[in-house]
Amino acid sequence: MKSLVLLGDGMADFPLAELGDKTALEAAHTPAMDAVVQQGLFGQFMPIPEGFAPGSDIGNLSVFGFDPSKSFTGRAPLEAVNQGIELGDDQLAFRCNLVTLNNLEMIDFTADHISNAEAEILIQFLNDEMSGDTLQFHPGVGYRHLMVLTVSPEEKKAFAELACTPPHDITNQEYRPHFPKGETAQTVIDLMEHSQKILSEHAVNQQRTSNGKSPATSIWLWGQGGAPQMDTYEDLYGITGGVISAVDLVNGIGRRAGLEVIPVEGATGYVDTNYEGKVDAALDALTRSDFVYLHIEAPDEAAHEGDAALKIRAIEDFDTKVVKPCYDYACEKGDVRIVIAPDHITSIASRTHAGGPVPFALYGPGVECNGMSAYDETQAARAGLLFERGHELIPTMIQQETIQALGKTQATSQ
Repeated sequence: MKSLVLLGDGMADFPLAELGDKTALEAAHTPAMDAVVQQGLFGQFMPIPEGFAPGSDIGNLSVFGFDPSKSFTGRAPLEAVNQGIELGDDQLAFRCNLVTLNNLEMIDFTADHISNAEAEILIQFLNDEMSGDTLQFHPGVGYRHLMVLTVSPEEKKAFAELACTPPHDITNQEYRPHFPKGETAQTVIDLMEHSQKILSEHAVNQQRTSNGKSPATSIWLWGQGGAPQMDTYEDLYGITGGVISAVDLVNGIGRRAGLEVIPVEGATGYVDTNYEGKVDAALDALTRSDFVYLHIEAPDEAAHEGDAALKIRAIEDFDTKVVKPCYDYACEKGDVRIVIAPDHITSIASRTHAGGPVPFALYGPGVECNGMSAYDETQAARAGLLFERGHELIPTMIQQETIQALGKTQATSQ
């Protein structure tokens, strides 16, 4: 049995007045996802356990099948795995966004979706100006980068316990009240403020400004932690697989799980990503392995921008360009199970993540249809089916020969 996860990051949402009190999923035209629902098992799962901040780190860990309470040490360490950065016992990784600030507010947590080439120049510049024996910056993708800090055991605990706010949570808000808080907070704040002084006059930013783009005026440090400990899919399930994503976090989880990270040219993590290339790579990987996790970031990014029309477009692109060819492939082959899910809610209204149940649709051999008709939050709730422990959804998909709508799996009505 083959298994294919189609992850629409942040697809789920709340109803919006501007959409006639519909969610983006309800407003979007999604015939392929609806077909999967009509032929499969539809319900809800909880990717964000109680007590955890809603985010793609926790959500994707759950969708991969890992219990965040046992495997999560921070977002940045997972991204470090994908970059091949081995964290020592005396090291922590911090997520390092390139952001746009003015004197008061977080204007753009992506620095206007800065390009890889521009970002790499700025990160190298920060290394030249700020790094040393205990501090190093590592370039990532777009606005997403890492900083690795080497500290004493006592300091490591204090840094790990800092309360750091994700920058995407404070768009158009005053940023200073959201600076890190805790025993070692001032060290991190000083680094962020020092970056503002040296980035302002850099030629890359001057060129971006002259081109009408927002400059990267600062780093923003968050998501810190030490090296994660996770079992591989081969150890857990005796299977091989791959992961396809433009996001280091998702690839890092996959790499730690022993999956092949499959690069795709033109994968951007935005609405301009290479959908066709990602699908081709996923279906090719299924010919030589048992499991593929195909991650699409665009719906999340659109919601962070507060753009309902863009989120609907991202969902419809996901449906047409990802779900349809994958569903057609599964129907043709007959030995492929597909699950379609988001990793969390991303609210257009608040421009940030939220916890709560989100829809999943599961189709394939041994999956019993439960008679629902459309992929959206309202229909999912009506199905009366909930994986309360969200991290058990994918193991159920992989391990159980027969998945019934009621009673005999963890997917029982709560």
